[in-house]
Amino acid sequence: MKHTKLLAGITSVLISIGTTNVFAQSSDKDAIWQAVNNNPHRTEQEAKRDVYRNPEQVLRFFGIDEASAVGEVAPGGGWYTHILAPLLKEKGRYVGLQHNPAFYGKWPDWAKKLAAYPDTIKSAPDLYGSNAIGTWLPASEGLPVKEGSLDVVFIARTMHNWQNQGRLEDGLKQSRLILKGGGVLAIIQHREDENFAGDRDASSKRGRWKQSDLINVVESYGFKLAASSEVNANPKDTKNYEKGVWTLPPSLALKEKDKEVYTQIGESDRMTLKFVKVAL
Repeated sequence: MKHTKLLAGITSVLISIGTTNVFAQSSDKDAIWQAVNNNPHRTEQEAKRDVYRNPEQVLRFFGIDEASAVGEVAPGGGWYTHILAPLLKEKGRYVGLQHNPAFYGKWPDWAKKLAAYPDTIKSAPDLYGSNAIGTWLPASEGLPVKEGSLDVVFIARTMHNWQNQGRLEDGLKQSRLILKGGGVLAIIQHREDENFAGDRDASSKRGRWKQSDLINVVESYGFKLAASSEVNANPKDTKNYEKGVWTLPPSLALKEKDKEVYTQIGESDRMTLKFVKVAL
């Protein structure tokens, strides 16, 4: 009986200590952790993709924190927006750098939606706060925001679009100008095999870039590669698919055809590159 009481007492103490530690750790979680893991603006489906996109590690790698001024290029469906905007809305600044509607005259419905983007941000203060703005990159005239006003320009899976649309030069030039000195150009991009026989245009039509090509091109516009990470690498991605990178999740362009195969591969193999703005 004495042993039973002693064991019960020890167990009670251990449970108490364990519970205290758990709550202490939770209360110590910083703003980035909260934006990723305790954020009502993120959907369950968005959170399921963290295993491929690793947002907490990515933001730390790029040096983004709650006080940063960040421009997000081509926010798309808002997967990263729903993390960045709440993170930045109190102490930092979120700038949405959407596709420019002036370039989409052949698709009037899409152009109309893009033109309304700034109002979309203003109409959602709970998500964005009062300091956020929406604009377009590349801008048709001038710059999308004040020169030297951003800490980070964040480009996730968009460099192939710039190449395909002929916007690469303007996009990189304007990105450099709106960054502060030493500011970060943060790029996540679907990766092409280095031995791929096609040129840059051929890779971009597949949704990809060779890492060596991307580094060389970006550095030619006044940036220097500061660090690279394999946090978003996926060795299962063989890169040769009927519908390019869009064959894989989340697009699954072939729909039900071999869906299980592509789902098992997961999202694409991606490079994660941190460039800094340097003097020309």
